[in-house]
Amino acid sequence: MDPDIYYPYGLPFFTNQPVIPVTFVNNEDHFIKIHLIKKNKIENLAGIIFPKEKKKYHFPMNTFVAIITEKKPNKIQCYIKLKKDTIYIYP
Repeated sequence: MDPDIYYPYGLPFFTNQPVIPVTFVNNEDHFIKIHLIKKNKIENLAGIIFPKEKKKYHFPMNTFVAIITEKKPNKIQCYIKLKKDTIYIYP
């Protein structure tokens, strides 16, 4: 197991569910939150990317997420359908 790979909060790393690798890069001076989207609604917090940080994640296949920033916590910055081996850079 690679200690540099993160899993969404609440998803055990030993699950049998197929996962895809993705990377998030935060170039801002504030943190961003990644929330899971289920049935077109924001669900659980999946992770937090701190300022100037890069994190590798394994998310379940066919996952939709929403990005919410510290600066505008009541506004969704974007929705993303995660794709395998993609690097998502904010902003």
